[in-house]
Amino acid sequence: VAEREREMAWRAAMGPTIQELRILLNPSATQSTGVTSFINNQYTFIKALNPSMPFLVRESSDSSHAPVIYARYAFGEERSRDVSNMSEKEVTEAVKGLLADGTTLPGIGFLPIIDGSPKDII
Repeated sequence: VAEREREMAWRAAMGPTIQELRILLNPSATQSTGVTSFINNQYTFIKALNPSMPFLVRESSDSSHAPVIYARYAFGEERSRDVSNMSEKEVTEAVKGLLADGTTLPGIGFLPIIDGSPKDII
């Protein structure tokens, strides 16, 4: 139960920290397999926990275009991660990394405290 709660917690922390999550990929390219799985398996949960946070998926017809995840934070700050040839688990870790990046930016830094430590949710 604790592991499941921890899994849900990082998703719930996205909305206060990330203003927009955007994924650009070519779903038919082999380098996009992990990010496609991430979208299929995580999109519904992330949107349910963060209904006001835009979570955009944009498809590219260019098969050479690397799949990239962008996170936009307060004050227009944006960070990205290339998720080429990553597994779904690695893509999840990349998104968690974008969440962690957002908590270090000036004026953001919100993380709910779970079990007394914010690092427990990342």
